[in-house]
Amino acid sequence: MTRIRKIKDTVMQSLTWLASGISAWVLVAILVFIFSNGWKLLDRTVLLGDYHARNIVSGFGDIQTADVVFTPPASLGDDEVASTRYGFAVRDEIDKEKNHVHTITWVDDRSPLRNGTITTAGPTQGHKAPFDAGMNINKLVFIDASGEEVSVGRFKQQTPQEWIPLLDSEAKQIAEFHGKVPGGGMRGSLIATLMLIGLSLFFSVPIGIFAAIYLYAIAKQNRLTTFVRSSIELLAGVPSIIFSMMGITLIFPIIRLFGLSGQSIILGSLTMAVLLLPVLIRQTEEALRSVPPSYAQASLALGATQTETLFRVVLPAARNGIFSACLLAVSRIIGESAALIFTMGTAIQDSPAVTSGATSLAVQIYVLMGGENPNFELASAISIVILILVLALNLTVKVVSALSDKKGKA
Repeated sequence: MTRIRKIKDTVMQSLTWLASGISAWVLVAILVFIFSNGWKLLDRTVLLGDYHARNIVSGFGDIQTADVVFTPPASLGDDEVASTRYGFAVRDEIDKEKNHVHTITWVDDRSPLRNGTITTAGPTQGHKAPFDAGMNINKLVFIDASGEEVSVGRFKQQTPQEWIPLLDSEAKQIAEFHGKVPGGGMRGSLIATLMLIGLSLFFSVPIGIFAAIYLYAIAKQNRLTTFVRSSIELLAGVPSIIFSMMGITLIFPIIRLFGLSGQSIILGSLTMAVLLLPVLIRQTEEALRSVPPSYAQASLALGATQTETLFRVVLPAARNGIFSACLLAVSRIIGESAALIFTMGTAIQDSPAVTSGATSLAVQIYVLMGGENPNFELASAISIVILILVLALNLTVKVVSALSDKKGKA
């Protein structure tokens, strides 16, 4: 090898290593950023909790202070202040929205504050009011020895170290409790995402597979077929925001005929089904073409018809490629946001329905990062959930493919 060729080889290898190093560094940097910001926030309340906070106002009627001295658990931290007369503990902390809150960290089962009833007008008025660990205390109103009402709590600009001793020493009867069940959860968006995945695949997978079968085995290889394939290639490169506009202008008038109005999960899933068709058709056709021709020839030689050969030999042999196409489709659904902004909307719903608007996990990230005060922590926590979902789907497809191969060999 000449000296010039050695130099060229060294340069090319160096460029290869440099490109690989940059790619690995970018990937690691993204993962470190996401996990460092979101992992500490990711818990059961974020996964299964509502996004919107719920205010609670409860009254206590003639409930008097219990003649019990409550013993706080030894596990309470130094920053937690306990009420020995009412059996609860509070900590001053910063919530997920970067606000100062007084959070309940412990409540005794016998605490008289568990006996309140909701006084706010609405369907829950008169129901038993919650008073549990994890809630925020905004204000407590009690009656002192002179019969006067006294308000204490965060709304009065008091710290727990100030108002809890005052409550224990002067309160004769609890009159009212103002609290909040904190939000910041992703349960609604997670449910909406699962609904979106199911409906999108329901509409797109059968159409995509049969369209691929038509192009592979039925359509004549002429200019029209070439034009159809070129159009599918073109659709695969169209920006997803265009599909969102298409959904609200073309698909919405159709579903309105069935009594649906406004943005909804069903409109988003139909839009996503159109967006996924190019991926499903191309990947499925490639999977069908990867099946050795000898399979079909052997089937035809044994007397099977063209249709029997296609659906009983070629299609089952291409199942792993079709599974991969479905995985790509699901991954696209989970990570898509632009195609859903106009069709599903950007209003986060805690109880999503198929016929109403909602947000997917990706759209919730868009909403969290689009305001004046971006919530990096919650957005990163949702990103971790998306990564875990995609990883789980990859592992599932690999397991299913391995089992299919094992069954086929058997």
